[in-house]
Amino acid sequence: MRIRSNIKTLFLSACTLLCACRQNVISEPADFVFSTENIEGDEAYYSKPAVITGHIANRDTYPNVTEVGISIPFYDRVDSKQTSSIYEDRFGFSVLPYAPRTISMAPYVDHMVVCPGDSIHVELDFAELGKVHFSGNGAENNVKMNEFHMFYYLSHDWPSHGNYEVAADGTPVRKYKDAASLSEALKEKLAYHLSRLEAFIKEKHPSKELEALCRKEIEADYFSTLIQGLLSYKNAGEDVSDYFHVKDAAGLFSPDCMPSNLFELSSNINYWLLHDMDPEEAALMMTDNTSLMRFLKKITKNKMLLQMLTTHFYNMMLEDNDTESFEKHFKEFNETVTYPLLKLNTRDRYVIKKAYAENPKILSDAILHADRPREGQMASVKENEGLKLMRSVIARNKDKVVYIQIGATWCPATRYETPYQTEMAEAYKDQPLRIVNFYLDNGSDGTNPFATNIETYHLTDEQRLGLDPILHTGRGIPFYILINKEGVIVDFGEHLRPSIPETRDIIDKHLQGCRQYV
Repeated sequence: MRIRSNIKTLFLSACTLLCACRQNVISEPADFVFSTENIEGDEAYYSKPAVITGHIANRDTYPNVTEVGISIPFYDRVDSKQTSSIYEDRFGFSVLPYAPRTISMAPYVDHMVVCPGDSIHVELDFAELGKVHFSGNGAENNVKMNEFHMFYYLSHDWPSHGNYEVAADGTPVRKYKDAASLSEALKEKLAYHLSRLEAFIKEKHPSKELEALCRKEIEADYFSTLIQGLLSYKNAGEDVSDYFHVKDAAGLFSPDCMPSNLFELSSNINYWLLHDMDPEEAALMMTDNTSLMRFLKKITKNKMLLQMLTTHFYNMMLEDNDTESFEKHFKEFNETVTYPLLKLNTRDRYVIKKAYAENPKILSDAILHADRPREGQMASVKENEGLKLMRSVIARNKDKVVYIQIGATWCPATRYETPYQTEMAEAYKDQPLRIVNFYLDNGSDGTNPFATNIETYHLTDEQRLGLDPILHTGRGIPFYILINKEGVIVDFGEHLRPSIPETRDIIDKHLQGCRQYV
């Protein structure tokens, strides 16, 4: 599971105030319409779907694999996912990329270049998973992109501030003791990866467009790793201001092919900017998005970077299921963001979030029963153990509101929330509210030692893996799920932390329908 508790811990107080201020000022606009009239580009081009078909050789090697999935990255590590059932060893997708970009067909192809109007055929071999062949009008770039990532570039091969060495006395010591040493190590690794890129160019002769895309991927990984490391040292009190400036990375942002890791980089740049601000100043700015846009326009003159920073901020609202704030402040987003990929993906996400807010039961049923066959489908080979546990918790607490925390005993952000959760348990001890912990570490289940009315489960590997892809817990912990007395997931996300006062307001709203509520 991808855990970025360091980032979450750094911005806990800022985000808490940010969320609180949003919720205090909202009044839903009447007759809101998500306008797309000012999108730049040729609609006849960016509205074209890309068709991906595939065939699997030696499928009997993994006969229990019944589907193939693709992920289309966007903000907050919540990818748009599609699955295709395998029928007679074949599968297919139709996607709307909105612009040239990269997507993933993991574990078979981690980086696939897709453009509007492409028709790409993929040949997989289950007996040799690294063996992939492409054909169609998007084939050439994908053949060479796959070779680049298979033989020339390992995207996870970057030094980290979290690397440790063992001292003579056996104690772990951080390998890079300060920002300067980490920065130098990263520069050396950047030079190495760029030399590997030059070898790739010399040997495989990619197009200039693909060469530029590969260079962007390398440099975006470099800057993201650097920013995350610098924030760790800065949080420990070190002055790191000389090691990164926004202008250093601005040149990577352009309207040509969009590598997936630019979304992560622009998010990290926003975290860098937020960290330099007073938390209350950041929160107040988020209640006045005109001020926010003035701030961002001072940060960069790069039009694409400005649009991506803006899109990230607005998607933070949608991440919190806060469509009302999004609607209230849409004017500033609409005027700034004109690139089809950013605007239309945000629109698609808004539509989903709005539909969920108006009728959460549809998505809730899809989540809670994702391991149950739909009409016309074969029964699943094995019941999802994570969902099985969640369903059992809901069943035992009929007519109660259930508040689930997904965290870990080793996670600083989870430990930060513990006293607030204990206080909440005491405050609601006479109410029909069940507080439940799902910890991502093995251990004995039972009563929380800090509050007897908190159920605690230490998830097995099967349970953890079962919940992760469905509830997107990989975007960071602690993560929260709120279930009403009818057993419907009515809210979820990191914005439901016990430390945020507004969380109790949300819980109270759902408790009012319970028979025992006082």
